[in-house]
Amino acid sequence: MHGFPLCKHIRTIDSGSAGGSAPTESEKDPVESGEPTDWEAKYNEAMKHSRDWEKRAKDNKAAADELEQLKASQMTDAQKAEAHIKELEGKVTAYEAEKRQAQWRAQVAKETNVPADLIRGGSLEEMQDFAKRLDGYLHPKPKGAAVHNQNGTPNHGADPERAEKLNYINQMFGTK
Repeated sequence: MHGFPLCKHIRTIDSGSAGGSAPTESEKDPVESGEPTDWEAKYNEAMKHSRDWEKRAKDNKAAADELEQLKASQMTDAQKAEAHIKELEGKVTAYEAEKRQAQWRAQVAKETNVPADLIRGGSLEEMQDFAKRLDGYLHPKPKGAAVHNQNGTPNHGADPERAEKLNYINQMFGTK
């Protein structure tokens, strides 16, 4: 055939007068020819391939670790001290940032009456914004009493004695 592995079932015309050629036994698909696929062999082949790559990865890791140890052993005392100083400076910077955030958190907690352990944020502005939003949920503004019939007149009922007293009070204060 012409080197097209996906076109095994297509007949091609190779010679001018012969018409076409039928695929040979080696070119036929095993499924079409009725031969069962050996799945166990394919599985074993895949596992072997996987183990080869796993071994290569472990070898590469070991080589990288060895190279790192070699580099560390070739460092001078000054270089080792410099690396240690950089590491310690990084830790100090982290501690200072943590302390500064704790101070900001305490300041914002005092200003907003929100517990400090609930306040989140990386900067003072973020903490203040978060605390203000949280304060609305923790300390809601009180609502006034609900007045159901604001435009209507009060219902004093059919008690004539009470109506008479109210009429007297209204006359006394000049509200009628």
